[in-house]
Amino acid sequence: MVKASKKSLFDYEYTVAWVDTDAMGITHFSNYFRICEKAEQAYFESRKMDGNGIYLPRVHASCEYKSPLRFKDKATISIKIKEIGKRHITFDYTITNKKSGEVSANCSIVVVPVYGDMKPAELTPELLEMLS
Repeated sequence: MVKASKKSLFDYEYTVAWVDTDAMGITHFSNYFRICEKAEQAYFESRKMDGNGIYLPRVHASCEYKSPLRFKDKATISIKIKEIGKRHITFDYTITNKKSGEVSANCSIVVVPVYGDMKPAELTPELLEMLS
């Protein structure tokens, strides 16, 4: 297992939409994962990642909520790779309110590489190079 750098790989800007919020106008807890995935998609697109038939389904997700994001708040989502194992990668996401500077949430998502038939795939040096 390899501990990865603390440096952010990618920063993504996001504006909280009406659909993200609950009746109080606060981002619903479940939508933090959707926001993380939007940041992840932008990260992969910026890397022009193909994956060569390797997919990264989620096997674990957690989030520690610190400070609410509200409708129309602007946030920065910073993506880091926390850990790289033989068959998993742990991505960490720090979601920060741009106006207040407060961390809204720290989320973590563990993915495993698989082929389209869901058989395990190795984290090849080429795939790891594309990620970093």
